[in-house]
Amino acid sequence: MKKNIAVMFGITMLCVLLMGNVGYGFNQDDLYSLQTTNLCPRCDLSGAELGGSTMHVADMNWANLSGADLSGADLSNSDVDGANLSGANLSGANLTGTDLSGANLTGANLNGANLTNTTLDGVKLDNATWTDGQPCQPGSVQTCIE
Repeated sequence: MKKNIAVMFGITMLCVLLMGNVGYGFNQDDLYSLQTTNLCPRCDLSGAELGGSTMHVADMNWANLSGADLSGADLSNSDVDGANLSGANLSGANLTGTDLSGANLTGANLNGANLTNTTLDGVKLDNATWTDGQPCQPGSVQTCIE
């Protein structure tokens, strides 16, 4: 019996050690680069907590921002083309003048986001929540089909 408990404890500890970074997701160096230089092309910020951040005129082309919290963030006049923003929370974000060309916003939340003069060429909006809170239908590209 004691042997079984010891084995189970050992397996549990191994799982904790192996899965310690699950959910952390993003690269800490990439986050530092974005915060200090506003440059983070092709970086990994998946799952990062960036809500309320000021990142206007940032370069995040082809970045992985999937599942990131960008609610209320200022991304105005930024280059975010080709980025993966699937499942990201962009509610209330300022995306004025931002280039999102070719970005993946599948399942993203854009409720209350400001998209004035935002470039949406080729943006995937499948199952995204649009600025008015309505869901975009599958097959929505560049324009939300409600």
